Amino acid sequence: MPTHNSQPASEAEWQSRNTQLEQQMRLLWWPGRRLKLATESFALGQDCRHHGYTTLAAVCFRRVQTLLPLQHPNASKISLETFALLAASHNHLGLLSLDAGSPDEARPEFEIAVEIRTELRSLFPKERENEVYLGGVLCNLGHSVADLDPVLAAGYYEQSLLVLRHPTQTCECSYWDEARQSWWCEQLEALGDALGLQWVALAPVFVDNAMQGLASVTMPPKPLNEP
Repeated sequence: MPTHNSQPASEAEWQSRNTQLEQQMRLLWWPGRRLKLATESFALGQDCRHHGYTTLAAVCFRRVQTLLPLQHPNASKISLETFALLAASHNHLGLLSLDAGSPDEARPEFEIAVEIRTELRSLFPKERENEVYLGGVLCNLGHSVADLDPVLAAGYYEQSLLVLRHPTQTCECSYWDEARQSWWCEQLEALGDALGLQWVALAPVFVDNAMQGLASVTMPPKPLNEP
């Protein structure tokens, strides 16, 4: 999954990059052009969101969806890459809506992302990266309904934890994380750190977020006389 560029830039520079991508939309007949432009547009969207240019970020994420119309994946690597990117664009649009205080607009984006990730999981059951992002978007879906329906939100948080946690030891170098009730692989973490695999670092963060979300909707109410 593309990661954002940490280098700051002016809004004019982001707009210039966006214009260049728009111009390249005229060349979609080139083999592989759609996925290439979608990948670049998603990366630009991440950059813009990271630096606070949320309107332009939304434009970039929606362009991904224009380039990669929602259909059904198949059991090929290119399909996995394509639909993972499409799911990520919906997840990030949902996050933009959550950040803007519009959970009702975020929810359908998260639901589409969950649907895509779930279908990919059935096709690629050993693809841990997809599972991690599925767990993350399930947690986000919980956030989007937490105020409206805490019981429904709790269900999403629990589903997220079921996907993210390793209840049994995964390899000889695994170690048990008591707080997260999960097994983590030292070799995978070292490899992820060396290669910059963002999803490896995000997995325990997603577990923490889901645990916090679940606690927030299942805590008993305080007595009226308690500060």
